Amino acid sequence: MNKLPLEGMRVIEMGQIVAGPAAGLILADMGADVIKVEPPDAGTASRPGNQRNGSFYYLNRNKRAIVLDLAKPEGRDIAMRLIRSADVLIENMAPGTMDRLGLGYARVHEENPRLVYCSLKGYLKGPYELRPLMDEAGQMASGLAYMTGPPGRPMRAGASIVDIGAATYAVVGVLAALLERQTTGQGQHVTGGLFETALFYVGQHMSTTQMTGEDVAPMLQARSGPNRRGRAIYDLFDCKDGKQVFIGIVSDAQWQRLCSTFGLEDLAEDPKLKHDTGRGQERDMLMMRIGQAVGAYDSAQVVDMLVRADVTVAPVNTPRSVMEDPHVAAEGRLLPVQIGSVAGRLPPLPYESNAYRFSVRRSAAETPGEHTAEVLQELGFSREEVEDLARKAIVRGRGLAG
Repeated sequence: MNKLPLEGMRVIEMGQIVAGPAAGLILADMGADVIKVEPPDAGTASRPGNQRNGSFYYLNRNKRAIVLDLAKPEGRDIAMRLIRSADVLIENMAPGTMDRLGLGYARVHEENPRLVYCSLKGYLKGPYELRPLMDEAGQMASGLAYMTGPPGRPMRAGASIVDIGAATYAVVGVLAALLERQTTGQGQHVTGGLFETALFYVGQHMSTTQMTGEDVAPMLQARSGPNRRGRAIYDLFDCKDGKQVFIGIVSDAQWQRLCSTFGLEDLAEDPKLKHDTGRGQERDMLMMRIGQAVGAYDSAQVVDMLVRADVTVAPVNTPRSVMEDPHVAAEGRLLPVQIGSVAGRLPPLPYESNAYRFSVRRSAAETPGEHTAEVLQELGFSREEVEDLARKAIVRGRGLAG
């Protein structure tokens, strides 16, 4: 395999919680030298965004980590030296924080005109641009939670999809800026918005409500009742072993194969049920009949039967059980990685290339500042100078005093 596409690129990540670290993770997995800058209280209860929990170990592999006190002038001077050596800066600080630290885009651009400066914020430019926003609030404000939950009970998705999505789209912008830099020689400021990411997800429903002139019903409500929309059979079914499977009939041919698999010939032969529109009108009866047939088998049997029949089906997994799924357990689907004291397995970036493969080149830093001395010496500091900075509590790291 050839080298990773971003080898030779240096990225400074001033990220916390999910969005900033997720952007750094993508670039790090693609080969960039990502240096994560953490505050002096990193890893403590007072700094939840940098605690060493499961999320931290997932989002911070393949990075080096330093601790730097940006509240002190010497710390900010070191940060600027780091930035001068970098191709990309990632930050998801509260609005205005980087400017107050003297590390805002205008100032940094003067020092390193080729730098691509990536910010992740709650909102992009507009009336709300100075408001803070978190993933769940973004899902609520955008209409995404309304579409996800049952009527009257907006519900967030079960993962940080807005944070990670905003990071992913911002990285698309970063890669485009790096490509453009080859022509212009100049960097640029790329900003990803959490709210706008959630709004982008809801775009298909915004389009529908404008086309019809009516409110769009939540997805769960939309599959039943007189105003039902979507596929007639596209739902969960209980199995004999107490587990559930999802079955989705997406064509008339699949409908026939489902009926044949479960011995429902009378339904297959009913002309009223030949097409999805007719099946939708008889949905309650069909759900009962299919539910009875499915309920006679264990979930693994149902999945096997319908896979062989080429019918859309999926087991309902948990984060624990999905790791034992044959596809997930196959070579390359999960990367071996250290999760604290546990030897674990976690997903790589969700794309493949025939030119390279992803790997864990280093696990997330167990100790805040694990690479502080190493990085500072690369910047030209002597070991004695690094030790002096540690005694002054400007930096912190493994093997350093203070």
